[in-house]
Amino acid sequence: MKNEDIRCNEHPDAPHGFMRDASLNEDRYVCECEFWEPPKEEQNPVAYITGFHNGHCVIEPFDRATVLPVGMALYRRPLVEAEDREKVAQWMMKEGYATGHGDTVEELLKELEWQISEKLTSNHTAPFVTDKRSDKTDIRNLWTA
Repeated sequence: MKNEDIRCNEHPDAPHGFMRDASLNEDRYVCECEFWEPPKEEQNPVAYITGFHNGHCVIEPFDRATVLPVGMALYRRPLVEAEDREKVAQWMMKEGYATGHGDTVEELLKELEWQISEKLTSNHTAPFVTDKRSDKTDIRNLWTA
């Protein structure tokens, strides 16, 4: 195992220690701090619970002016994703690919990648398919009386 490839994190809070499985896989010393990230800053709360209605929390924002842009961004995101998905789906249908397994653009692209790989492997093996009868005899003559 090589020790010259040690990549330690310089952060003062980073833990240091030997990771046996990762070190064996990498064939070098792997320290815990390579995969450690400093903790993210805590987010301040933006709303408080005012009560419950029909089993759901009713919240009231601390600052209503910040809630509107955030709410609109969250509302708009699925619409933009749907437009992008529709463009990809239209192209796939035009090119002859199925689109039934994808609800997002990423899922459609994974499905397209799978369909293309299946098409390539099936086209690659097609010339090697041979007739099972090796003698190529004309069987019509065998059935005559």
